[in-house]
Amino acid sequence: MAIIAGLLLLWPGPAQAGEIRDVETLAPLVGKVIQSVVGIKVGTETSAAPRSMESGPELRPRIMKDVYGAGVVIKAESGLIVTSNHLVSGATTLAVRLPDGRQLDARFVVADERYDLAMLRISASGLTAARIGRSIDAEPGDFVLAIGGSSGLTQSISFGIVSALHRSLPGTPCQDLIQTDALLDRGSAGGPLFNLQGEVIGIVAATTGETESERAFAIPSDAIDRLFVRMN
Repeated sequence: MAIIAGLLLLWPGPAQAGEIRDVETLAPLVGKVIQSVVGIKVGTETSAAPRSMESGPELRPRIMKDVYGAGVVIKAESGLIVTSNHLVSGATTLAVRLPDGRQLDARFVVADERYDLAMLRISASGLTAARIGRSIDAEPGDFVLAIGGSSGLTQSISFGIVSALHRSLPGTPCQDLIQTDALLDRGSAGGPLFNLQGEVIGIVAATTGETESERAFAIPSDAIDRLFVRMN
């Protein structure tokens, strides 16, 4: 079997609640939800280290650095994208790469520093918005899909379960993280965490580990509503 290798999943459907079906692939679900996931390129400008004790800030060369992450479209008609705030905070330039290959400039809209969430806006047609689920309904053992990417590469997809709820990580402002065993490329901050109904239940805040692939921690999707409150 392609992904679940003979595992029988509990897949609630319209036919009968609790019906067990033998699932061989998640490709149809991935093909649907990935259309709402975007890559984000963040350009930041910093000063180089002084060449001498007499060098002032105005004499230091400016260095541009690009950082990559991900985001998810939540309002297609408005071009609104949710991502992780620490990814885009302090950005000099913001660019978004759509699933169809288009690359567009993005504008920062609002942030919630407490939950490490930010909202961006792009002007584009043909966007696909994700459905936002209720993270409060998530339970340890639930199956999830995490989608992200780094260094300008196309999206990578990972499958796992919710390992724990109400977690915290040093240096991460949100103290109510969803812990998963899904592995993502380093630099996948801002990417969505989907349940098997294709709903976003989290936004990746951080990955942790010592390898290129690391376990994802996500901000609960219920916190996204706070961004709309701050817009008003």
